[in-house]
Amino acid sequence: MALPKYDQIAGDLRGRIVRGELKAGDALPSERELTERWSVARATVVRALDVLRQEGLIETRQGTGSTVRERAPLARTAGERYRTAVRTGQIYTAGEYAEIVGAETLPAPEDVATVLAIEAGEPVVRRHRVTFEGEVPTATSWSWFTAEVAAQAPRLLHRERVREGTTRYVEMQTGRRPHTGRDWWTARLATAEELELLRLDGPAAVAEARHVAYDADGRAITYEVGVSPGGRWTRTDEYSMND
Repeated sequence: MALPKYDQIAGDLRGRIVRGELKAGDALPSERELTERWSVARATVVRALDVLRQEGLIETRQGTGSTVRERAPLARTAGERYRTAVRTGQIYTAGEYAEIVGAETLPAPEDVATVLAIEAGEPVVRRHRVTFEGEVPTATSWSWFTAEVAAQAPRLLHRERVREGTTRYVEMQTGRRPHTGRDWWTARLATAEELELLRLDGPAAVAEARHVAYDADGRAITYEVGVSPGGRWTRTDEYSMND
């Protein structure tokens, strides 16, 4: 089912802000331009801009229109990163990069084994990274893969960046395309390790997001746990991993 027009407009502008096409201080297209471009009533455009204001992405001043706010960047979901990799060939947007902290084979913890549908203690590959925007760490994440997947995708065990993203790389190596995804979130206090990796003064709140990508047969391809500092917005729309 298609999203309402106002949500489509907001999503288009949000995407341009997240990708860095519209930077802090840049002016958004005028209401008249958006009305003509999308062939909608002015009220629809006003509602779309209201959504972005509520998310803290833009600000509007009398006589000057709407501009992009200076703020902590949006935390992108794993599904959004995958779609960026498919579209551009690289998982990160301008100014983003990752440092690979670890890439190793470990016995599967119970939660990982449950998601990947294997026995606890079976060997799995874990990749650990810290993502930066400029010099600022914005997230740390752990990706888990079965030994079967890792055998077909050997770069998973190298402490080098996979610029197309691990999920996209696994798809290219195995032919298993992500078909659906599942995400869930919580908020909690950062661990001592997370405080150090994210350069936070404790105690500090963080958001934890867990993501599973499934192939068309319903088998998990990857399981990712990401942690980001508090105060960063995350938004998802209805999507299929095939979009």
